[in-house]
Amino acid sequence: MVFFRVPPLFLPLCLFIHLVRGAVITYDWKFSWVTAAPDGFNRQVIAINGQFPLPTINVTVGDQIVINAVNNLGNTNATLHFHGLFQNGTNSQDGPFQVTQCPIPVGQSLTYNFTVRCLVSLLVSWPKLIFLL
Repeated sequence: MVFFRVPPLFLPLCLFIHLVRGAVITYDWKFSWVTAAPDGFNRQVIAINGQFPLPTINVTVGDQIVINAVNNLGNTNATLHFHGLFQNGTNSQDGPFQVTQCPIPVGQSLTYNFTVRCLVSLLVSWPKLIFLL
């Protein structure tokens, strides 16, 4: 039998995090091709609203993220994958396509809508504890 020593305030903090209601953060993103030189050589890269490198999303636990994504790539399907977020219960909102999500066809749109429940930094610190909760 394995026992875990948990800091006394950690469990109430995790329960509080699941009850917190944050802000609703909405983005309207259009995927397109632009010319950029990420490694010093010009090439076509995928951009969001004409921006490369891609934008960063700054969130707080409890925030609801709504992204209205439009695939204007013209020649390929697309999905979004969110690094640094634990997508427990919302895995269908976190590509890769044909694994956890159907792709967004060319010229079509998809609305991503999920609440940030836990950040990966907590998972790294307490992987078994978070997994068991």
